[in-house]
Amino acid sequence: MTASEEGYSFDDLFDPAEYLYFLESTLAAEDTPKQCDFIEAVLRLDKGAKVLDLGCGHGRHAIELAARGHDVLGVDLVEGFLDVAMEAAKKRDIKLGLVHGDARGFQSDAVFDGVVCLFDAFGYFGDDGDEQVLLNMFAALVPGGRLLLDLRPREILGRMPAVSVLDKGNGDMMIDRHQFDVETGRLVDRRTYVRDGRARTVAFSVRLYTFTEMRRLLQLVGFEIAGFYAGYDLAASPPNVASTRMLILARKPL
Repeated sequence: MTASEEGYSFDDLFDPAEYLYFLESTLAAEDTPKQCDFIEAVLRLDKGAKVLDLGCGHGRHAIELAARGHDVLGVDLVEGFLDVAMEAAKKRDIKLGLVHGDARGFQSDAVFDGVVCLFDAFGYFGDDGDEQVLLNMFAALVPGGRLLLDLRPREILGRMPAVSVLDKGNGDMMIDRHQFDVETGRLVDRRTYVRDGRARTVAFSVRLYTFTEMRRLLQLVGFEIAGFYAGYDLAASPPNVASTRMLILARKPL
C-alpha cells in the first residue's frame, strides 16, 4: 500500500531524489552517531541485539546501528528510500535487513530487543491506524524490550509559521503551508516543491499528539512509560512548551 487513508501517495510525498535534495543540509546537521549512542543507551542494547526500525526512511539510523554490530531490520513504505538505504549499506559493506511494507501490517512475534520509530515517521494513518502500529510494535518486542518514539509535540504549533520556505539559493524551494484541524488533531500541510523551474504540490497530514495523549495510547496497548526526553541527550531536561521534539521511551512488561 502506497497511499494513506487521506488519499495522498507516500511515494509522491517522499520521492527520495526530491526529498533528500531539499533536506540534505538539515540531515547533514543531525549527529547520527550521537543519536545512536542515545538509542543504544535508552534501549539498553547489547552488541548483536535485534532492532526494528519502523519507518526507517533512507536508513540513516538503521545503517549506523547495524555498523555497530546490531541485527537491524528496517521497514518503510517508500521503495525509493529502501533503495537508497540498501545502496548506502552496500557501500559500507554493512549487513542490513530491509522490508518494503506498511507498519500497520507488520507482523512479528516477540523477537526484537528494541524498536525505534524516529523523526516524524509516526502519525500518518489516523488514530485507529496509529493504535495498530503500536500494537504491532508491542507484539514484536521481547518481554522487557523497549520502544523509542520520536515525535513532534502538539505544542510546536504555537511557534510554527503559517508558511515556511526552505530556499536552496538557486531558485529551488520547498514551501509548506500549514493548517491545524482541531477536530482530528492533525497538522495539514500543503507542500510545493519548486525545482528547475517546475512546481509540484502534494497535500498531506500528520497527527500531533500531546504527551498525555501519547502516554495513554501507549499504556492502552500494554506499554509502561520508561522515559521522556526533549532530544537525544540523557542529560537534557524533559520536554516543555518550547521543545521541538518529544522522545518517549516505553517498555514491554516482563
